[in-house]
Amino acid sequence: MKTKILSSIRCVCFIVKKEICLLLKQPVFYIAAAVTTASCALYFFVVGQFFVYGAGSSDLRFFFVTIPYISILVIPVLTMGQWEQNSLFFDQTLPISDGQLVFSKWFSSFLLSLLLLFPGVSIPITVSFFGNIDIAQFITGYGGIFCFMAASCALGVFFSALCGGKVASFLVTSLVLAVCCLCHLVPLYVNLPTWLSSLCRGLSFAWHFDAAGKGILDTRDIGFYGIITVTSLVLTTEFLRIKKRGCL
Repeated sequence: MKTKILSSIRCVCFIVKKEICLLLKQPVFYIAAAVTTASCALYFFVVGQFFVYGAGSSDLRFFFVTIPYISILVIPVLTMGQWEQNSLFFDQTLPISDGQLVFSKWFSSFLLSLLLLFPGVSIPITVSFFGNIDIAQFITGYGGIFCFMAASCALGVFFSALCGGKVASFLVTSLVLAVCCLCHLVPLYVNLPTWLSSLCRGLSFAWHFDAAGKGILDTRDIGFYGIITVTSLVLTTEFLRIKKRGCL
């Protein structure tokens, strides 16, 4: 039993390492990292008027607020093509269960999403030289980012498995994330019943991230992201099992 567990752990680590190395060799990853950092910096320093005397603020909310919307294009880059036939055939030859394989794919994309966001840490550090930043807001903001990325990557893994090809996976995942991040804005432009407006906000990834960006880490938001993550991974595992049985 112990040998089997150790073998599974080694296989998971191998797939995670393989997936990370494959994407790190692609220029698109570095382009995505540069666009993410540049977008956060542009919104914070320019739109937030940081260097305008009397108007600028060191409130990191202007830094965090852009990340959910940038992720609409960034997350699909990390998850597309994970289930292409060549890669999948090799992965399924390893002594690993479908659930462990799905976890490996998700964990690799999650780690890459954090690596992609790492250069952005330079922005709060730069701000600290010009003004005081709220450390609690910095911690809760990045805590919210971790939860947001975990759920978004899980959705990306699911739709990548569902679509198979890179292009279809990228387009479908981007569309789904766009709906998930923007649905809370619908009640601002469309007159909806109260219950439907509440539903739009309750299903919005960006709306659940808003409190963390302001310095409040709500357990309800963490629970929301946790449910989305676990549900997406379970659905992906079941999809693979059904596909193996030849029902799809």
